[in-house]
Amino acid sequence: MAETPVTGEVMSGINTIYTVLVEGAAVRCRIKGKKLREDERSYNPIAPGDVVTVVRDERDPQEGMIHARAPRTTRLARWNKKGRAPQVLAANAGIAVCVTSPSSPPFRPRFIDRLIVAAETGGLVPIVLLNKCDIGCPAEVEERLEHYARMRYTVLRCSAVTGEGVQGLAEALRGSTAVLVGQSGVGKSSLLNALLPGLDLRVGALSAKYDRGNHTTIVSVLHVGARGLRLIDTPGVRELEIADVLPEEIGYHFREFGPLMGDCAYQPCLHEREPGCAVTAAVERGIVHPDRYESYLRILEELREGRRSAHG
Repeated sequence: MAETPVTGEVMSGINTIYTVLVEGAAVRCRIKGKKLREDERSYNPIAPGDVVTVVRDERDPQEGMIHARAPRTTRLARWNKKGRAPQVLAANAGIAVCVTSPSSPPFRPRFIDRLIVAAETGGLVPIVLLNKCDIGCPAEVEERLEHYARMRYTVLRCSAVTGEGVQGLAEALRGSTAVLVGQSGVGKSSLLNALLPGLDLRVGALSAKYDRGNHTTIVSVLHVGARGLRLIDTPGVRELEIADVLPEEIGYHFREFGPLMGDCAYQPCLHEREPGCAVTAAVERGIVHPDRYESYLRILEELREGRRSAHG
């Protein structure tokens, strides 16, 4: 008699082999057939956080096959240039935490801007987190964090080393699945160890030559802790290209553009060189931060290039 299909949650996956939590036990699974019926064009059909239907092996209940994937409520994705398709980092999460540091590696506001767009496009709430707050915060970094706070993004500070702010971070993430995203070296593994005692993830050292981290996490992994903490760790990201959004939609993910867009003389307006553009006028008057506007233009051009490449 064949095993009865059961529901499980994907914890991680590598080389088409997935670890799925089924009835409290980890089951090693592959996908039945070459492609899931529910799969859209994607670099990876399954991601941590996905809810799947599994049929266990009759001879070995620790082995199984994934027969179907439930529809996702949210997804955090980036464009995979090698595969020329969206790569889903996490599924069914509620919060995307952009983990940054004041230095070592350097603070990158344009990376934050991109993660905000990726999060909101996929239905997640973005949070900006400054780790390593114990090493001090340069004035220019503080100014950018205050700017995000004025735009009503949640901005938190903590130190995985001293423990400062870790409890407050845990409270902000409790009750939802949160994805931690950041460049290598910002301290995601140390944060996870602080948030989930006993996890004991390996912590990497910074490259002295490039002042950036070395990868210690190679695949996204869902960690389920006590008291409602569910955290998805992701590999360090050096580049974050946007997926799942059209060029004309990008402006809606820059909150400071919102009150201005209706006043543009031309509709729809891409806020570049159009006469009578309220957004570019606001940049000139100092109402819109010039670096935020530069982030917008770079994302816009990347999406255009992607569209041109897709059409030959």
